[in-house]
Amino acid sequence: MMRFYDDSEYPVSKEIENVHEFQINSMGKSRSWGTGTQRLAIAKEARIAAYEAGVLEKPSDENLSEDIKLPNAVKEIVKQIAITPQSLNKNIYDKTLNEGISEGEYVEIVGIVSRITSLDVFARGIGIPLRNLPNPEKKAPTRTRPKEAIKELAWVPTIPNGPKGGELGKKLYGEMPKPYIVRALSLVPDELKDHMELEKVQYSQMDKILDFSYTHHKGLNRSQVELVAGRISAINECFF
Repeated sequence: MMRFYDDSEYPVSKEIENVHEFQINSMGKSRSWGTGTQRLAIAKEARIAAYEAGVLEKPSDENLSEDIKLPNAVKEIVKQIAITPQSLNKNIYDKTLNEGISEGEYVEIVGIVSRITSLDVFARGIGIPLRNLPNPEKKAPTRTRPKEAIKELAWVPTIPNGPKGGELGKKLYGEMPKPYIVRALSLVPDELKDHMELEKVQYSQMDKILDFSYTHHKGLNRSQVELVAGRISAINECFF
């Protein structure tokens, strides 16, 4: 059986391979707001935007049906998240909602685009073709909004820390309070969980984030990991 990154000339840990394969396959799953076909179309749109911006090779995505047509409002926000996320602001968010995209749909789009971008940049970095997207799951989305989600200080509703977050908040965050950078996708819990699984392998486990002696990466101590993370954040003009 071929490994997910079997064509890489560089060694890739089994842990990264497993989580990346899961992440790619999750793109075709029907979740809270999008069908499998819609979610794959969003992932493909992000790839097309990156290709047209000159940062990725041309995607093939032969498993994706061409029948689905995304609304222009979705295409616009996908392109912005994929290529110039640092220029997003509250006015753009409000404009997207005014064009008919719900808060939950917006959060799910952010989750899909950020994850496929991470996987595609990784593939480019190790010099291999983009991984093919899966076939779509034939299932309706749940269209369920967590009752715990409220408007706090972020643009989008989030599930609060502590008692206000209820049992779902405890399940998502554990016992320690989490900042908005962690809770940003909590309006769509499945997207938050998928994001955290990716972050746990590529960066650090959240329950170890304040343990400065802990490192998840062979050959890099925590200071070196934070230097790389900080430099990438600066290049990407990350607000946080």
